[in-house]
Amino acid sequence: MTRESAVPPSQQIASDLRQRIASGRLAPGQRLPSITMLMQEHEVARNTARRALAILESEGLIVIVHGWGSFVREDS
Repeated sequence: MTRESAVPPSQQIASDLRQRIASGRLAPGQRLPSITMLMQEHEVARNTARRALAILESEGLIVIVHGWGSFVREDS
């Protein structure tokens, strides 16, 4: 993630995860990193990491199962 970028951090994280999904590094049905892991990896606040996952959920790329985590959609 680039702090000097004009792109908001949540969108940068969403873009990174989107690329991982597109490349197959995150396969359909696979669990995504937790919010805590995203916070540590990208050095951002909880709300920023949560917003990144919400972006991907709104795009239909992931499914968020409360209490279980976030998963790549089977049909993405």
